[in-house]
Amino acid sequence: MPTRHQVREAAIQLFYARASSQTAESDDELWELITDRGGLTFDRARVKILGHWQNGRAAVAPKLLKALAACTAAISAADPTGKAARLFQELVDTEASLAEFIGNLVLLTKADTGGWREDLNRAFERSSEVSKLRDDLRVHIVTFPPLQEQAVTKIFEKLDAFDKKVEMTRNPAKYPDQRELAHLHKTRAQMLELRNEAEKVTAGVSSNLKTLNDIIEAAAENYDLNRLSRVDLSILRLGVWEITQAPDVPTAVAINEAINLARSFSGEEAACFVNGLLDRVAKDHALS
Repeated sequence: MPTRHQVREAAIQLFYARASSQTAESDDELWELITDRGGLTFDRARVKILGHWQNGRAAVAPKLLKALAACTAAISAADPTGKAARLFQELVDTEASLAEFIGNLVLLTKADTGGWREDLNRAFERSSEVSKLRDDLRVHIVTFPPLQEQAVTKIFEKLDAFDKKVEMTRNPAKYPDQRELAHLHKTRAQMLELRNEAEKVTAGVSSNLKTLNDIIEAAAENYDLNRLSRVDLSILRLGVWEITQAPDVPTAVAINEAINLARSFSGEEAACFVNGLLDRVAKDHALS
C-alpha cells in the first residue's frame, strides 16, 4: 500500500508531465517515466531471477556439447551439405554466448554502471533466438539413431524449460500463479496501486480546476500567479483541493505535505510561499 506522501508526489509528477509533454504521449508512457525508480527495482528483480535460472542452464550446456559430439556422423548423414552441422555448432556457440551475456548482465546490475536495462531486453531477445534455432534443428534430430535422438531431445527439452522461464520473467503478468515470480508480482502490484491512487487524486483536482484556481487567486493577494512554476501551481492546487474537498485529510496534514512537496521539488522559498497561501485558504475555508 503506497503512503499518502508517495501518492501526492506521484500526482504532482503526473500533473507536471502532462503539462510539459510536447507530444501526444499517453498516460502509460508518462507514467513509465514517473515511476522509473520503481521500474528499476522491478528490472533488477528480473535480472536476479534470470541469473538464478541461468546457473541451472549452464549445467546443461556441457551435456549438449557432449551429446552433439556423439552425433557427428548422424548430423552429416542427415544433411551431407554441412548446413545442419553448422547450425548445431551455431546452437552451441549461441548457448555459450547467452550464458556469458546474462552473467555479465548480473554483474552490471550489481555495479549499477548504467545501460544494463537495454541489455536486459537484449537478453530476452537472445533467448527467443536460441529457442527458434533449436526448433529449426528438430527436423534433423528425428533422423538420428534412437538412442542419440532421445539424448539430444532430452537436453532440448531441458533448454526449452529454461527458455519458458525466461519468457515468464519477460512477461510476468501472463503468469500470475507462478510462485517463482512472487516478488515481481508484488512489485508490479505496488506500482499499479500507486498509479491508481495518484490518478484518483489528479482526477479530483482536474475536475475542480476552475474552482481551485479561483481560490488560489483570491488568496494570492495580488501576487502574479504567472510567476509560479508549473510544479508549484500543481502543489497549490492539490493542497487547496485537499483542504476544501477531501474531508478525510486533516487540514494541517494537507498544508504540511504541500510544504514538503514544494521544498522537495522547488526549494525553501517556494515552501514558504505555499505555506502562507494555504494557511490563508485554510482560515477562509474554516470561516465559510
